[in-house]
Amino acid sequence: MPFTHFRATAAGLAMAAAVLVAGTGAASACDRGEDVCSFRLINNTSVELHSFWASPPSVSNWENDILGDSTLGAGRSININMSDGRPNCVYDFKFRFADGDIVEKRRINICRLGRYTLNE
Repeated sequence: MPFTHFRATAAGLAMAAAVLVAGTGAASACDRGEDVCSFRLINNTSVELHSFWASPPSVSNWENDILGDSTLGAGRSININMSDGRPNCVYDFKFRFADGDIVEKRRINICRLGRYTLNE
């Protein structure tokens, strides 16, 4: 299993909810030469987000919590920089909110993702 490195940079942190909507940017969010993909995670819910995981579909267990000790507050956003050395662009996402809700979304193409918005 390769070492996985994810970094979340703050512009605010929090989240929640039941339904997710993904928004895509027009330009590629990845520099595959550098093996880095970036996108804006937007918490457009009324609940704080406590955890966010992203793992390729081929991995049987969720990897590192990208938020770590941070949270993403309701109405806030954060830049997510993913750099794990894998050549693929497709990841599964898992979100855990302050109210205990867990939401999973499958097969998100992070190479074409400019932003990802969570909605209630």
